[in-house]
Amino acid sequence: MDTGAPGELLGKRALVDLSHMIEKFALAAPPDEPLVVLAMFQKLSYFERASAVYRAIAGRGAVTVIGVAEDSPPAVPPGVQPALLSASDELARQWSVTVLGPHGGANLVATDLETIDPVARTLEDGRTFRGSWSFRRGDAYAEVIRLRAALRLPAAVVADIDELLRAVRGTPEPPYHEWWSGPTGFLAERVRTADRRRIAAEMRLDAMKGDNAERDPRTGLYTEKFLGRWTKSLGAGTLPIGLALVRIFGIPEVRSQYGLRAELAALRAVSKCVQDLLTPVDRAVRLGREDFLVVLPSWAPERVLWFCEEVCARVARLDQQYPFVSLPGVAAATVTRSRPLPVEQLRQQVLVSGGPSGPVSVLRD
Repeated sequence: MDTGAPGELLGKRALVDLSHMIEKFALAAPPDEPLVVLAMFQKLSYFERASAVYRAIAGRGAVTVIGVAEDSPPAVPPGVQPALLSASDELARQWSVTVLGPHGGANLVATDLETIDPVARTLEDGRTFRGSWSFRRGDAYAEVIRLRAALRLPAAVVADIDELLRAVRGTPEPPYHEWWSGPTGFLAERVRTADRRRIAAEMRLDAMKGDNAERDPRTGLYTEKFLGRWTKSLGAGTLPIGLALVRIFGIPEVRSQYGLRAELAALRAVSKCVQDLLTPVDRAVRLGREDFLVVLPSWAPERVLWFCEEVCARVARLDQQYPFVSLPGVAAATVTRSRPLPVEQLRQQVLVSGGPSGPVSVLRD
């Protein structure tokens, strides 16, 4: 049985630690132990961070295959065989590491849920997966069989894998592997507990620091400095991000005509129109005097369009409350897997959306 509960929720940091543990398992094998190591990395950028480890794994003679969702064969270390995946392939959403030899095996398989932990300090750290892991040779054998059938591999690599599978079938699985379930499960839980405590400590530290540069004092919304930190290192081609850029016309004129108090009231009212529609994962950022960017991770395109229309409708009704001025708005929306986020393109999009009475426009990813 798996040492982790089947289908358990796994955060990005826990997956990194579990992956490193299994990679070290491969490197710790006896020098004469034949091995196959298969790993699904989603995108090349994630593999590049681990390329030195896989160079070492391939250097010890292991049949080493990495899967990435890319359009052309990437540069990889000698002995590493890349397997290209299409963006629509279900394997493109999987994070996995499998090590198999006649005398042992280990594997981790997790599927990207394309959702975010709302308390994570960055979007990349907050990515969530569902999966399981094991240090049983039988589980690793089954995973190698699955990936051998699913991946498009050169005939020579398939032949090497088949030779290893025959060696595994001809060698009884060591019974002591059952003993590992308890201690490895304990260690994995300790890793997850440490991650949760680290996140909680980071949040407390952020609260103590009270970084005013990450909050707009007039609206309470986030600033571009926060946006840069929150989206740092977010991998291209993975998490879908809904974006809504809302431009509210007339805010600069409110201050010149009615004073600072009226401007603050108008800004706070606009902010409330936006924040009332957000989930705990979403963030609203003030960009300049008239522009408000709303980041909506994992939102479907139709929901992002609804959000834009609803915000503009609510802002249009603000003339019924103090300071009783009209604040028409337009919006541009997209759902993107591109990095960096296309904020400037959205700004250009609102310029061609028809002015203050124009419709919500859509930026194609």
